[in-house]
Amino acid sequence: MLAKNKKSLIIFIILSLIGAAIYLFTLSDSFMYQRDIGKITHVSEGSSQRTEDEFKNVDHQHEQKITMIMLNGKQKGKKIHTHNSWSNSGAFDQKFHSGQQVFVDLQKQNGRTTAEISDYKRDTYLLMLGWVVISLLILTMEFKGLKTLFSVVLNFVVFLLFIELDVKLNLTNFFWLFVLSAFIFTALSLLIVIGWNKQCAVTFASIVIGTTGALMIGVLVLNYTGNDLHYEALDFATQSPKQLFLSATVIGLLGAVMDAATDIVSTVFEIKRSHPQIDQKQLFGSGIEVGRAILGPLINVLLLIFFAETFAMGVLFFRTGNSIGYTFEWTMSLGIVQSLISGIGITLVIPAASAFAAWAFRKEGQVENN
Repeated sequence: MLAKNKKSLIIFIILSLIGAAIYLFTLSDSFMYQRDIGKITHVSEGSSQRTEDEFKNVDHQHEQKITMIMLNGKQKGKKIHTHNSWSNSGAFDQKFHSGQQVFVDLQKQNGRTTAEISDYKRDTYLLMLGWVVISLLILTMEFKGLKTLFSVVLNFVVFLLFIELDVKLNLTNFFWLFVLSAFIFTALSLLIVIGWNKQCAVTFASIVIGTTGALMIGVLVLNYTGNDLHYEALDFATQSPKQLFLSATVIGLLGAVMDAATDIVSTVFEIKRSHPQIDQKQLFGSGIEVGRAILGPLINVLLLIFFAETFAMGVLFFRTGNSIGYTFEWTMSLGIVQSLISGIGITLVIPAASAFAAWAFRKEGQVENN
């Protein structure tokens, strides 16, 4: 126990030093950027003005005078003055503070250099957030945490490759391309996290059954009742909106089904390890009980994710005088359909995963260790 605590302390110290190094480096890495970066040294607040639109939405516009020191580029070390306009709503602008590093667009006008702030420099926040996630995975899961992180990164790379492939080929029926990517995501995740064994095969089969079944039910129902869905409501749809919607549905459905299947199968296998004498019927019943326990929370998670995705647009529609029906039709209907299809997938995978896991021990064999 003492050796384990000592090992954990050493890992914690190493991770803390890495985090400190990342933080300090990102504060002085402006030399790596081609875009001009400035550090705000002084901000003085100017005048404020009240505004009101035709829908009685009230906002306040504020002016700032900003002084900054350039950190890179041809103007490095020079003091630059500019101004900024920001509103309380923050819809298209933002308030700046002393000490922040920002991207700056420099221009020459009548022999004088003018500057306009385009955006924050966010690498410190992003890298520190990534460091926190990685550190927590290592501290709580050790080597398994690294495998999980590796699977996430690998799946992200595969996803980008499939998007690039879709853009390059400009396919008419690109839906099947993303169906293929979904199965690759599943296989890679299970192989890396679980390893190639009986549990991996059972989990993969369960996910395929649950995902395929839910997708078929969803497509059949949409073909007969979904003519009123506004697929064109998808943001920035550059290809067939319906295929884009179904492709996104497959990815989301896969995540929900994988979560449920992994929980059920791993629980059934652990029960078999702890109680080798248990029979198939009892294992199946145990899997069903686990499914019932996680069904409600998983569906609520899906709804919360849906609410988070549509919240901002829904508020915007309501505050610009649109009715509940119109707002739902154009901002929420597609998300609700995706959540329902994912819910169907979770429901289908519960008996599928329980049956496959129980069937895996039809010969009363021992569970192989991962």
